[in-house]
Amino acid sequence: MVNFEMEIKKINPINIKEMELNRYKINDDIKKSIILYNSAIGEIKKSNFELAVNDLKKALSYNKGFSDAIKLIGLCYVSMKQYRNAEKVFKKLKKYAIYDSLANDYIQSLKIKSSRGRNVNNMDVINHINSDIWNEYSTKPKRSTGKIIMIILSIVIIMGGIAMNYFYPKFIQIAMAKVPIETQEFLNKLSINNKLIVKQEEVDKDQNKVGDSLEENMVNLESSEKAKIDSEDQKIKNDSYKNNILGMLNDAEKSIGDGKYEMAAEDLINLKNENFDNDTKVKYDKLWQDLKIRGIWPIYNDGNKLYKQKKYAEALPKLKMTSQIDSDIDIMPWLMYQIGICYKETNDYSNALTYFRQVKDKYPKTEYASYADYSMKEMGN
Repeated sequence: MVNFEMEIKKINPINIKEMELNRYKINDDIKKSIILYNSAIGEIKKSNFELAVNDLKKALSYNKGFSDAIKLIGLCYVSMKQYRNAEKVFKKLKKYAIYDSLANDYIQSLKIKSSRGRNVNNMDVINHINSDIWNEYSTKPKRSTGKIIMIILSIVIIMGGIAMNYFYPKFIQIAMAKVPIETQEFLNKLSINNKLIVKQEEVDKDQNKVGDSLEENMVNLESSEKAKIDSEDQKIKNDSYKNNILGMLNDAEKSIGDGKYEMAAEDLINLKNENFDNDTKVKYDKLWQDLKIRGIWPIYNDGNKLYKQKKYAEALPKLKMTSQIDSDIDIMPWLMYQIGICYKETNDYSNALTYFRQVKDKYPKTEYASYADYSMKEMGN
């Protein structure tokens, strides 16, 4: 059987920086999903499973194939004892080949865990008393079969006669006088029991009123506390997000200093559309300017060399990166034409047409406009 507590403890945050060192580029949405995933792990350590689930669902909205997030949602539901929700999530997890076997183990262990958690309801106290009373009389030594029959008939007659009490009170009194003493004792105890039930119901009703009032106060208190927690959590998330951005800027600064201009360009381009505070914006702009001065030509020269060697697929990202670093570079007409050719030679005709048209529209008086027009005709446009 799977130890779900240990499964959660084994979960570790994802190191975005390390991933970026090993990959060419990480999509912005994937970065956001990882940040939210790491935030959820922080909530889990504080046992805030509901907040963790909310963060993980947001992470999935940015990255629907984030199987680790799906797995962690299921584990959170187990910790919250929401076993049905957990089972649904684990069934979704089975769709991913890497987790198929583990998801099956989770589901089987979950069935065992949920079955152990079921409690058998206790018998009602009053019913228990009634049972004791009946047993008291049913286990007494039997005097004769006729006596038993007489007791049963007496009970039926008396219970039926209650309805007649209002109209024939004297008749009922005579009949009761002839009922065996043991039966009268049983009925008297039963009557007392019924009164106890009514009294207990009144007590329960009063307790429910008090309970409802306390519950309402608790809900109000919890709402206030939750609002406070949400505010604090949002601040933590904002701080975490800012720290990640500052970390990427520090990496970009180091890359520029080490002459790793493409790596720096990737970080800065990925952060281009983020909302910075004033201090962060100043640092970002300074790094961008440093990259334009020191890095743009080394990146372009590498791309141009590959272009001349007709290694268009390798040249394309370097040439595009050059155009993104400085959209006003003096070789822009030629650069855009080169990018168009790279797309054309890699059979991406849609993007090729886009760049050729931009050359014609933005730089109609240059020789590259006529080159672009010729290339478009070659493509049948």
